[in-house]
Amino acid sequence: MISSYPRTVRYVANFEKLGIPQASTWLTELELSELSFWKDSSRRSQWLAGRWIAKRLVARSSQVDILREVEILSRGADGLGKSPAVSVGGMASACRLSISHSNQAILVGIASSHARIGVDVASCVPETRSFRSHWFSDQEVKWIENDVSNRLPVAWALKESIFKACGDGSKWDPRSVELVSIDKNQVRSRIHGLDVDPLTTWVRATNQGAATAVWSNTSGQEVSLCS
Repeated sequence: MISSYPRTVRYVANFEKLGIPQASTWLTELELSELSFWKDSSRRSQWLAGRWIAKRLVARSSQVDILREVEILSRGADGLGKSPAVSVGGMASACRLSISHSNQAILVGIASSHARIGVDVASCVPETRSFRSHWFSDQEVKWIENDVSNRLPVAWALKESIFKACGDGSKWDPRSVELVSIDKNQVRSRIHGLDVDPLTTWVRATNQGAATAVWSNTSGQEVSLCS
């Protein structure tokens, strides 16, 4: 369903500036049911902002004018979160979608079916030595400790981005993802000890951490930013 580009990464630093309409005007009944899962008002606002951006990206790529024609569901029958499943006009879409939010920041990535994509916004990551030794390998710690304040949130966000893009659907465990090397625009990694094909990266520093995106198949990339 991706018509003119294989991937887009959209970052919004402060979703409160978006002016999102009333949820019932653009969410489907099943999406409203997922919204009801969130009782905390700030989490509801974050969820709504992520869905608003994601649905607009899907609608744009699918040449759909009505947002309620796009449905994004990310909670299973057991109530647990899962990778977003997208449908357009009642038909399942093969596009890949990843959504992350933290405080006022929202990051959304969309890719065609043949490409992997994962995004994450990390903020207020603990800088204690015990945290690093528990969740990171010795090699990762060595890289982080050259510049803890800047590299720690990047490494944490990259781990989750890679897991979202290449994971097998198992429960998120930061230790299952190992960062082998991080270059300017590429990361090499392993998941559960198995090598992952190199992924293109996008990294942006935020007020309280970092926002990262990873994707496969680097031809024809589009990166769209807004604040």
